[in-house]
Order: sequence, then structure tokens, then C-alpha cells
Amino acid sequence: MRRLIIALAVLCITSTVVAQDNMLISGQIKASESQVFYSPKTDTWRSQVQWMLPEGEVAKEGDVVVVFDSGSILTNIEQAETSLIVAEDELHRVTSEASQNLLEAQHQVKRNALLLEKAKIDAGIGEQFISQFDYEKNQLNYEKALIAHAKAKDNLVQVKITNDVNITKKKLTIEKHQRTLTYNKYKLKQMSLNAEREGPVIYGSHPWNGEKVFVGMTAQPSWKIAEIPSSKGMFIEAWLHEVDYKKVSKGVTGSLVFDAYPQYQFSAALVNISTQPEIRKEWGEDVYYRLEFALSEKPDFSVLPGMSVQIEIEGENS
Repeated sequence: MRRLIIALAVLCITSTVVAQDNMLISGQIKASESQVFYSPKTDTWRSQVQWMLPEGEVAKEGDVVVVFDSGSILTNIEQAETSLIVAEDELHRVTSEASQNLLEAQHQVKRNALLLEKAKIDAGIGEQFISQFDYEKNQLNYEKALIAHAKAKDNLVQVKITNDVNITKKKLTIEKHQRTLTYNKYKLKQMSLNAEREGPVIYGSHPWNGEKVFVGMTAQPSWKIAEIPSSKGMFIEAWLHEVDYKKVSKGVTGSLVFDAYPQYQFSAALVNISTQPEIRKEWGEDVYYRLEFALSEKPDFSVLPGMSVQIEIEGENS
């Protein structure tokens, strides 16, 4: 009988502990609206962060926030500019030669036309006025003049075609270098990211290990490098392991403490729970549910995105 009473007492104590088993969850202040800076896609796939505005510093609209290494792009721009200058010089040379060749061909046509006219006049002299030898010679010269004139006109057509082809090819080469130069200048512009709004700069985290982004880090395309959050629409984001998913429900409240201000305590309400878990690579292969909390009151100090918090909530029986 005594053992039964002790067992029942232990059971009651255990039940009380389970019912009052509070959970401590780490979270972070997030902004629903923010300007996010992503690493660009380059010919070498990866890009190195060359410079960043110090974290926490307030960027003004138009300020440069992130700069990526653009050494190879600058080299390509220099090569394209050099090639463009050479191509423009070539076009000038070809155009000058084309004008000279056209003048010579046109002169040749006019000259042969005059020679043909003279030969035609000579060939029109009757046999009774000159010797047989001179008459036949004039007829032969007339035929030669006809052939020379025809060849001169054909040559003029060929010169015009050749000139058009050569000039068109040089112009196409110039357009090609201009497109290459424009494209590389556009890529160079993408290597420097500017602020579109005023606000504090918050560095991003490595998507694999959670390490803060730093100058000198090599990033893959579309990695989040930094952000300038909006002061409006801020909330607390936290992640809950799948094992504890059934222990919380939407609407539950808990006590919140900012890591930077442990002397203050606030109330926070769970306003949203994701329906699908996600793998957090920096935490291993387990899956977690995303939680979204809202502060019940506004603190007296400035709340900035990226600030860490601790939330203690009462777990429900599972």
C-alpha cells in the first residue's frame, strides 16, 4: 500500500512537469520588406566579395553597399575597347581604299568610253578614203575598244560590290565589339550594388554553414550577401525541430528577451507556423518548422533586423 502511494505521487509530479515543460527558442528579428543584395552570375561562376559597407552603418539612397571583384571584367572591357579602336581604324582604311578604287574604276570607264567613241569614229571612215590596212586596223581597234569598255563597266560593278562587302564586314565587326563592350560594362555595373533606400546594412549568412558574410568570401550566384531592411513590418523568425512541432500551436504567447538587452522582458505571440518543414543545412540533416512571432508591445530602444532573441513558451502536452 505504501509503495502504491509513492508510485501515484511520482506519477502526479511527472505529469505536472510535463504539463509545465517550457521550451526556450532562439529567434531573430526580420523585416517583411527589405532590399536584398545577391551575388551576381559571372563567367567564372563564383564571385569574390571585394568590399562591403560596415554592418550596422546606415546607407543612404545611392550609396555603394557591396562591391565584387571585377578584375576579369575590367580586362575584358580593356580588350573590347582596344579591339573597337582597331576595328574603327580598319573601317577608316577600308573606306578610304574603297573611295580610291571607286574613283579609279569610274575614271577607267570614262576613259574607255572616250577611246570607244574615238575608235567608232575611226572605224566609220570608208575604205575609199584610206588604205585597206588602215581600214582593217580601225575595225580591230573598235572591237578592242568595245571589249575594253565592257570590261571597265564590269570592273566598276565588281569594285562597288567589293567595297560594300568590305565596309559591311568592318561595320559588323565594330558592332560586335560594341556589343561586347556594352555587355561587359553592364556586368561591371552589376558588380557594384547600390542602396535604393536608406537604412542599416545587415550582412547575410553563408547558406551552408551559417557563417556571416565577410569581405574576401567567394560566393555563388544568387547568394544573399546583405540587405537593407525596412523599419516597417518587422517580426521574429524562429525554427522549431520536428520533434517539438506538436507541442506548440498558433496563438500561444511567451516571454521574449533580446540578447542585447537581457534586462528587459516582453511578451510575444506565435502568429504563424509553417505547414512544411525545411532542412537547415547548417544544423544538420534534420528538418525544422518556421515560426513567426509578433511583439505585443514596442520596446523603448531601437529594434533592428538581425537582432537575436530568446523566447520561452509553455509547451503543450503531446
